[in-house]
Amino acid sequence: MSTALGRSIDDGLAVGRRLLAAREYHKAVQCHRLISLKFPRDVRVYMGLGQSFRALGNRAKMARAFRRAIVLQPDAVELYYNFGNAERSFDQPQSAAQLYRWAIQQAPQRPEIVTALSLALLQLGDWSAAWPHYEMRESCREFTNQMAALGKTVWDGQITAGHRILLVAEQGAGDAIQFIRYARFLAEAGMIVQVHCATALERLFAAQPWIHGVSTKGHPEFDSTCLMMSLPYRFGTEPKSIPGDAPYLNWPAPAKASQPNRAPRVGLVWAGTPRNTRDEWRSCPQDAYSKLLEVPGIDFQSLQLGWRNNSDDAPWSTVTPLGDGISDYADTAEIIAELDLVISVDTSIAHLAGALGKPVWVLLGRHADWRWLLERADTPWYPGMRLFRMDDNGNAGQNIGRSNDKNAGKDEGWDDLLTRVATTLSDDATFPTGP
Repeated sequence: MSTALGRSIDDGLAVGRRLLAAREYHKAVQCHRLISLKFPRDVRVYMGLGQSFRALGNRAKMARAFRRAIVLQPDAVELYYNFGNAERSFDQPQSAAQLYRWAIQQAPQRPEIVTALSLALLQLGDWSAAWPHYEMRESCREFTNQMAALGKTVWDGQITAGHRILLVAEQGAGDAIQFIRYARFLAEAGMIVQVHCATALERLFAAQPWIHGVSTKGHPEFDSTCLMMSLPYRFGTEPKSIPGDAPYLNWPAPAKASQPNRAPRVGLVWAGTPRNTRDEWRSCPQDAYSKLLEVPGIDFQSLQLGWRNNSDDAPWSTVTPLGDGISDYADTAEIIAELDLVISVDTSIAHLAGALGKPVWVLLGRHADWRWLLERADTPWYPGMRLFRMDDNGNAGQNIGRSNDKNAGKDEGWDDLLTRVATTLSDDATFPTGP
């Protein structure tokens, strides 16, 4: 890494970016520190150093690096924006919101900063202020422009009986499952609700009686349209006014013979799709889930797609793999209907279990998504859901998520969290079992 000192600053910063991308976080810190010796007054060095400490999970040193950069260039919008993002990754939305506001004062035309402010406000529970800002997200702006170019009307929130509205699933499947709840209220008010979504959701949504039709490629005729994640704004949703008690989605379980005194069935999901930009924050190493399997008297079943039980070693040899039998979310709903509890990281399966009214425990890693708010063990989105948050105690300076850095300290956060969950499962395995 000493060779970085002999290069231009751009070359050195490029090395730092590559190390961060490779999750070589300790080496990234060393790289930026070496560059700072030769270029002590370049703000980019300290911004890179701050990002490296952010990845390592050291908030104090992260903040120190960003503040040094701000002293050098107090009017640099990118510093406030990136500092705000880093603060939000440490579940500090109050500080992040202030940094975003400072950035917006200097660059009010930057929609990505307005969107970031909305996410901080959402996590704080200030939803009335957040939802208008959230309409500045890139996908929403692109959708609005596309509809305008096609001469189509974006729904303004006016409820009119007989009005044909097309709701468009905008982001992940979990988001669509979470926000489809609003469709029922539109239908009950007399609107004709049509949904455009991913193929994997088609059968699940088409089975709901309050959805008039589902499209996955072309779309039917409609009077107006709306992105699903804009529906909370149209409804003026606050944490205390979230519509729809669970279950709001239904999928019947197949009739089976009674099995008296059977063991509780618990479904497991430890990872989401790696394509998700937040995957390193939310997915858990499979080995950490081994702690759950030590709890006796539980029939564990894996809903993890692509996982096969190829090991004869305990405790995983006793887990029933169900992922190969899942082709869409209707299949998953059918399986969940037969479970007594789902334990999942923050994935679409957790949302589906919540929407079906199934008891579900969600394991939240660092930098939990805005929808889970702060510090709560419950959520107003799903009455039957219980949140388990990663404990910061004893984990300062550890890596966030998973790292390939051989010099990095082992991230004990997931191990500690799963130990607590296993203890809770052992002490609280009294949930009712179905037939």
